[in-house]
Amino acid sequence: MEKIKLNTKQRRELHLSLLGFFKDHNFNQTISKFQKEANLIDQDGTSKILERKWNSVLRLQRKILELENKVKKLEEDLSQTSLGKQRETKSDATPVSPSRFTLEGHQEAIVSIKYHPKLTLIGTVSEDGTIKIWDYEMGEYKRTLRGHKGVVQALDWSEDGSILVTSSADLSIKLWDTNGDWNCLKTLIGHEENVSSVVFLPKSLQIVSSSRDKTIKLWELSTGFCIKTFVGHDDWVRKVIVNFDGSVLASCSSDQTARIWNISTGKCLKVLKGHEHVIESLDFSPLEANEYISKIESNQNEKSEKVVKKEPSSYLVTGSRDKTIKLWDISTGQCIQTFIGHDNWVRQVLFHPCGKFIISCSDDRTIRIWEIETGRCIRILYEAHEHFIQTLSFNPRFPQLASGSVDCMLKIWDCR
Repeated sequence: MEKIKLNTKQRRELHLSLLGFFKDHNFNQTISKFQKEANLIDQDGTSKILERKWNSVLRLQRKILELENKVKKLEEDLSQTSLGKQRETKSDATPVSPSRFTLEGHQEAIVSIKYHPKLTLIGTVSEDGTIKIWDYEMGEYKRTLRGHKGVVQALDWSEDGSILVTSSADLSIKLWDTNGDWNCLKTLIGHEENVSSVVFLPKSLQIVSSSRDKTIKLWELSTGFCIKTFVGHDDWVRKVIVNFDGSVLASCSSDQTARIWNISTGKCLKVLKGHEHVIESLDFSPLEANEYISKIESNQNEKSEKVVKKEPSSYLVTGSRDKTIKLWDISTGQCIQTFIGHDNWVRQVLFHPCGKFIISCSDDRTIRIWEIETGRCIRILYEAHEHFIQTLSFNPRFPQLASGSVDCMLKIWDCR
């Protein structure tokens, strides 16, 4: 074994410490002999150096053990959480009861919610005029944003999550800086009534909004100016969404129609008719849904070959106050399937990222999962909230659903 090499200072400290030890234990004969051989003159306090260092080492060792135990516990906890598991976003897991978290803080109904694209954050907007940010992994409230002077109707995150956009009944749209102090960067004015929805265009510094003034507007963020207005609906435009590449818009309205728009020309490409009441919500299909929807189409027309469309956003799902959900082929404008089962207004509809399912929420206080291919409801979360359920959002990072309600609560649902 290699000998430990000490410098002059270390050797002297060791000798003084040994001398102190001999004195404390009355090794008198050893003391005099050791002092002489080590050429030491004891100085008060210096003889305790090694003892103090040993005590420090022991304290550090205890601290290290405590930290190691904490790390082990955190690793165990993490392995059981959604972030710790390497789950694929396209997994066909669906929401299950009970909810993982029930988060309270809003004073009035939650109107809309949206997961952050990269961080473990989710935003909520409410009739109380505030925007709240939550950590969905820890189940914790983070901050409140104030600035709107009326009900906040909608929100969306930019693709990199650096900007949050919100719209309100105060006729304004606000942009918030999420990288700093969450300050309001800009306020956009142009709609003449309640701005009911707002969404970013993919890979673009543009947003699109819809309003009770019956119009849809396209905005340039760099200038804050409206650069295009889409006109065609006969009543309140409840919601507008953008397809996968930002070339097409879809909107739904109190006029009981959904419309497909070409963004570059501003022209309406299709009017989808079939609902018998206000259409509250709509969603474009992911690419994965095409396989399942094509089976419905081929079954309906036995003479035609099964053709699977090659692009996402080929289909649209809508949810209405007539209590039904409808699936549409955008290219033809035809309704392919109607899903019946809710006992009250359908407030929001979403495609599951795996493409197999549609998820919906309703004033009947349920969340339902529908199998696209068969049209069957395969799972119902009864009494998911204590009041009407107004909004849903699916986590873009892994299978997890969030819901917001008139009961002022945000709920996080794990999927299995």
